[in-house]
Amino acid sequence: MDFTRHNEEVKQVWEAYHEGRPIRVPMVITSVQRIWVLDPQLNRTGITWEVYLNDPDVMFEVSLQHRYYVAHHIPQDAEMGIPAEGWHISLEFGNVYEEAWFGCPIIYPEGQIATTRPLYAGQRGEDVFDRGIPGPFDGFMGKIREYYEYCLEKTRSVEFYGRPVHIDLPVSLNTDGPLTVANGIRGTQIFEDMYLREDYYHRLMEFVTTAIIERIRAWRSYLNLDPKPCCGGLADDAIQFISTSLYREKVLPYHRRILEALFGEGPHSMHLCGNVQRHFPTLVQELNVHSFDTGFPINFQTLRDQVGEDVEIQGGVPVGLLLTGTSAEVASRTREILESGITRGGRFILKEANDLPPCVPVANLWAMYETNRTWRY
Repeated sequence: MDFTRHNEEVKQVWEAYHEGRPIRVPMVITSVQRIWVLDPQLNRTGITWEVYLNDPDVMFEVSLQHRYYVAHHIPQDAEMGIPAEGWHISLEFGNVYEEAWFGCPIIYPEGQIATTRPLYAGQRGEDVFDRGIPGPFDGFMGKIREYYEYCLEKTRSVEFYGRPVHIDLPVSLNTDGPLTVANGIRGTQIFEDMYLREDYYHRLMEFVTTAIIERIRAWRSYLNLDPKPCCGGLADDAIQFISTSLYREKVLPYHRRILEALFGEGPHSMHLCGNVQRHFPTLVQELNVHSFDTGFPINFQTLRDQVGEDVEIQGGVPVGLLLTGTSAEVASRTREILESGITRGGRFILKEANDLPPCVPVANLWAMYETNRTWRY
């Protein structure tokens, strides 16, 4: 691949997109270190996710290997090849960081990344309040800070393929969302609580929301960041399990509180996996969300009419098809999405839906990329 030519084209694609006159649909692929750790063709020394998650040197080295692989083998509208200004790596902890912060035990299923068990299920519901809101740098958040500072120090004396290494901002500045966190620490019983123990439900949601806000504020201060930027992002995949009316009544107030406490008026962005499309108009209207990072299922034929042409949609081929389908099937699904009407208004970014799994055939990614690259509005 001619990386110089590719990178020049990518620059033009993004300049045109941000100026509101796209020359074609941009395409990006989201992947984290799991695609390297859980692929035996890449991880030939057998590093497990447990080892990766508990050794900062291993995390640092794996993160570099992952970035090198992405930069040379995953086609997308991003800089490819050896980066001109240096490597940017994120220290990936998986979706355990908030539940573990609240004390939930981490488990390591064979052949998978880590997950947690809900510590406050059943009769232990009150224990979370007895434990109290964890400090912003306590427990697992303290581990994240330790690893961040350790790897930041390593970058002062390390180069990778002749380029400096930069550590991106830590995940502690983000949240998976209050309902998702409550579900993680309480288990599926949180949805019974909505109806049968409403006082408890709101007490727990208030507790989790307060903890999220206090933590993010403290981490912003620690990192000398803007204490209240204009625009921000949110996630909460667990709202896929409830109706829109229940969302408005039982979850929206907590989303609004987080955005109002941590950001200005927006517009904001939101990551949502799963069957959540019914919530999008509410989120646009009530929270000024104007960019959605979607998973699946998504009906691209109806979504643009639901949210309007000014709202950015990121989404595309489901990861299951990318993993198990043929290149012809991937190309066909890519064309279907591009021709669905979702590109109307020029506010669409094609990507995997959602988060690339390990062992996806590179040929399928190329089929998606080349189909998109040659398609025109």
